[in-house]
Amino acid sequence: MRIKKKTIILSGFLVVILVFLVIAATKNRQMLGLILLPSRQYEPTEIPTDTTDLFEYDGYIKNEIAYIYVQGGPNWELFDRKISPFNWMSHSGKYLKVFPYQSQIINQTILFSTPILTDRQAQREVEVSAEMLYRTIKYFKNQDKKVYVFCISHGSQIGLEMLRNYPNISNGLALTMIRFDVNIEAIDLTSGGKVPYFNSKQEVTSRYLLPKFLRFQRLNSRVENMATLMKVSQNRYTELLKDKDLTNVVYVFGKYDNKVGCPNQHEIDFLKNKGVSVLELNCGHDDLANSVYLDKINQILIN
Repeated sequence: MRIKKKTIILSGFLVVILVFLVIAATKNRQMLGLILLPSRQYEPTEIPTDTTDLFEYDGYIKNEIAYIYVQGGPNWELFDRKISPFNWMSHSGKYLKVFPYQSQIINQTILFSTPILTDRQAQREVEVSAEMLYRTIKYFKNQDKKVYVFCISHGSQIGLEMLRNYPNISNGLALTMIRFDVNIEAIDLTSGGKVPYFNSKQEVTSRYLLPKFLRFQRLNSRVENMATLMKVSQNRYTELLKDKDLTNVVYVFGKYDNKVGCPNQHEIDFLKNKGVSVLELNCGHDDLANSVYLDKINQILIN
């Protein structure tokens, strides 16, 4: 019996070691952080007063064009900086490339909160990220630059909240891989470590975000916090933005997006009536790392 118990303990230890080796081999800093960083009690984000503390940038600061990339996620660091769309843009060398922070990046009590975030707390934090983005745009506009904004997935959620709460002052705003009115059933399915999944017929079911061997309580709670932030997409933006100027907005969706699905006819009609440029791509949710797609977007965004 004692030998059997030692064998079980050793096997468990080896599984843990294997998990870390897999993560290290894939260089997945995000997953390592979600596992290793300590749990915290949630505290509301306080936005730094100095706007230059709200972003990072690459390139010549005096470039006439500031191109802002709002990453997806939500994640706890600017993980997309090295795999940003700028790597596939043919003319990105002439841009000042800007990477704004999000609330959960400057405040680690959000993703690592125990207990799980409430819907109200999540809404507040996405609004904080929207304010940070707006202040970043305004900072560069005040320097007489042309400012273009490229948002993807959760970054587009932040973009929608910015449009809802602040003046639309950028020269162009691309909202990609997001819905204006996501299916309510998709929101209801976002729980217990599961997220929505849209099949080829746009029927929505759900899948676990993590493989089975990673669904332990510590990591599951962090995934739940991420999912709660994503559930802010339950807002009905065709109603919330009906009185907003959206003529500088480019809306991009993937024909095979299995995470948020394709826009319905009501959404498409709303966008066209508001003067939004709508671009459908033959791709999935995570396929924008492609020079052909990005050139199509920029041909509309930067005109």
